[in-house]
Amino acid sequence: MESIKNVYRIGMGPSSSHTMGPKRASAKFKLKYPEADSYQVTLYGSLALTGKGHMTDKAIFSELDEKKTKIIWKPRVFLKFHPNGMKFEALDKKKKIIGIGGLIE
Repeated sequence: MESIKNVYRIGMGPSSSHTMGPKRASAKFKLKYPEADSYQVTLYGSLALTGKGHMTDKAIFSELDEKKTKIIWKPRVFLKFHPNGMKFEALDKKKKIIGIGGLIE
């Protein structure tokens, strides 16, 4: 029998959906581009609207070093595919994009 801790997970902040997904996505992106010198993360729609208060930025920084990561908030842009869209960009030392990912159109 599975432990209840395996079925239900609790993230940081008042909304687990605004922290657990971004934290997990950040970890996966970092694994894909570990050689990146820095990262840029764009948050869209409701994720950007409530992200500060729900600690979305803290969840992202827990995986991608805060000193190496810039977060761009676009609360007025709602993507068709999902209201909590995210775009990740991996950058080299010259700030050239070496990789893109996330829940984007």
